[in-house]
Amino acid sequence: MYDELLSCWSRYVNHVATNIGGVYETYKKPSQAGFVYEVVPMQKQKDALNWLLLNAFNSPTWLAKNNLLQNIEPTGYAEKIRTAQSRTLNKVLSLEVLGRLQNGSLLNTNNYKPIQLLSELRSGIWKEITNKTSVNVYRRNLQRAYLERMEYLMTQEIKNTNSSDYYNVSQSDVRALVRGELINLKSQLSLAKNNPVDLETKYHILDSIDRTSKILDPNKK
Repeated sequence: MYDELLSCWSRYVNHVATNIGGVYETYKKPSQAGFVYEVVPMQKQKDALNWLLLNAFNSPTWLAKNNLLQNIEPTGYAEKIRTAQSRTLNKVLSLEVLGRLQNGSLLNTNNYKPIQLLSELRSGIWKEITNKTSVNVYRRNLQRAYLERMEYLMTQEIKNTNSSDYYNVSQSDVRALVRGELINLKSQLSLAKNNPVDLETKYHILDSIDRTSKILDPNKK
């Protein structure tokens, strides 16, 4: 029953995430005016991201009620939440989404850009760092998932060579944008390590700095 609840929650969240990098398709007859494909308006994409940051990526305490969980399973509570949140995060931070955002910005400079998504997502995922507040276990898991996904974007080569979503990552802006976000994040973490809220948060920040450094320079010892 609890797994079904998580599955239902994930489906609803996925519907919202689809707006980011989304494209409307409207079937038209040759005599009809207007475009078949139109980019989802920037404000709607930004609203979708803000909704996700508030409802999908915040600590889902309503999904982790002790009096409920202790009657269902003996352990694995945080892992279930981590898996659900990571799935949504990976959807937003996908090559397909970044590619569509890049193409959309070529059509109109007022469309939502990949650099805007990456910057706003980093600020939301790592808000405790700038707010100087404690990072609980759910958020620590989410932030580690973020770093793993950014590493994926830095190392993935070519995506979907046989589809319309073909994306040559090494010759795109993806790695430059991801690198820039990781450099900004590392700078923020380096400042935050001097003023940790608690010991767990301090160790998490130090670990995150190390992980970020290895993504930026995997050959450095």
